[in-house]
Amino acid sequence: MENTPQPPQLTIADLASLKQIVDAACTRGAFKAAEMRAVGETYDKLSAFLDATQQAAQAAEQAQPQGDQNA
Repeated sequence: MENTPQPPQLTIADLASLKQIVDAACTRGAFKAAEMRAVGETYDKLSAFLDATQQAAQAAEQAQPQGDQNA
């Protein structure tokens, strides 16, 4: 059996944590004023991605048949 290293995994939970980290860093003044546009644009993209992912997960969950709940 060959031990092939697995590529790094990045989960939705990791991205949500990253969003919180960026928010905390901004609140604490970790970025220079000239950097704020890039930080804000990236934060907005990340937020939109997480929102879309959450909506897709909720839609998929609602689309699944509930099955017999009396079992």
